[in-house]
Amino acid sequence: MRRGDNRRWLGGLAACLMLVLFSGCGKASSAAPETDLEAKVQAATAVSAVTLQTEPYTLKISTTGTALPARESYLACEVPGIIAEILVKEGDRVKKGQALLRFNREGYRLSVEQAEAGVAASKAQADQMKIEYERALKLRESDATARASLERVKAQYDAAVAGLQAAEVGVKKARKAVADSELRAPYNGTIVMILHEIGEYAPSMPPTMLMKIVDTSSLDVQVFLPEDQAANLAVGAPAEIEMESVGAKMEGKVSFVSNRVEMGAQSVETRIHLDNPEGRIKGGAFARVTLTARTYEEAILAPVRAVRRDEQGRPYVFLAVEGKAKRTSISLGGSEQARILILDGLKAGDALITTGLDDLMDGDAVAVEARDR
Repeated sequence: MRRGDNRRWLGGLAACLMLVLFSGCGKASSAAPETDLEAKVQAATAVSAVTLQTEPYTLKISTTGTALPARESYLACEVPGIIAEILVKEGDRVKKGQALLRFNREGYRLSVEQAEAGVAASKAQADQMKIEYERALKLRESDATARASLERVKAQYDAAVAGLQAAEVGVKKARKAVADSELRAPYNGTIVMILHEIGEYAPSMPPTMLMKIVDTSSLDVQVFLPEDQAANLAVGAPAEIEMESVGAKMEGKVSFVSNRVEMGAQSVETRIHLDNPEGRIKGGAFARVTLTARTYEEAILAPVRAVRRDEQGRPYVFLAVEGKAKRTSISLGGSEQARILILDGLKAGDALITTGLDDLMDGDAVAVEARDR
């Protein structure tokens, strides 16, 4: 091959190499943006979301509690004494004013007799001084000596009257001591404990508890609710109570919601009043309770699984907003099965993220792959 031909062949080869080189560079520069886009798509967290809507909702709270007697009292006599008679036994139902126990009352009866004798003596003295005082009044105009002694006689008469009054008070106190030496029922109820026996001495200072009586004609079912649930309750709210001990379902109403949170359990004491005229339900019985707390015309309900809590226990959720996760603080009401009432923080139309929450952070890119119903 001639030298000219060699030069032409080498020039063509060089041109071909340059074309291949430039062609390769063009492909590399056009491929780079596609790779970045794929990386961004892969970085978005796949999530499911539900579009929130409002709906009518009646909040019901299910819990358990204990039936407490409406009243219960330990009974004592106001005076000391030796127990002479016990007139009831444990389990007896008694009426208000019924005699339950008596002390030996002989000493108290003697005190009454003594006080009554004192009244008779004081009355006789007062009557005599009244006669002398009236005589002194008649003589004061004509007898200078009588005028001088009138004040003395008047003072003696006043003292006799005061003595009579004191003696009469003494009789009342002695008679009251006799009455107080007998223990009577303060209200209709059942005697559940007798704490002493015949022959025992019962001092009054400090008082000796002799018996315990309970009134179960009505009951209070005591329950303890989380603070957020108790906030939805008001006195008068209806309740359904199932008493397993008697196999009965009954209706009652909330009679008390404490304004204090129990420190240990972070719960609020609540009581439901329940009529029990036949006394079928005993104090201390176990109860299942369903409370109708509140009715909402337009409530927001969210899946329980969507709710998260921070280190202080404050609830929050994530919303899908323009391809990103938005952390949103919320206030909770009661829950039913798999849904929970949202009191504040969400509105109809919000896209609430329900899955893919494990490592999700505020501002993370998200791709909503499914819509929950």
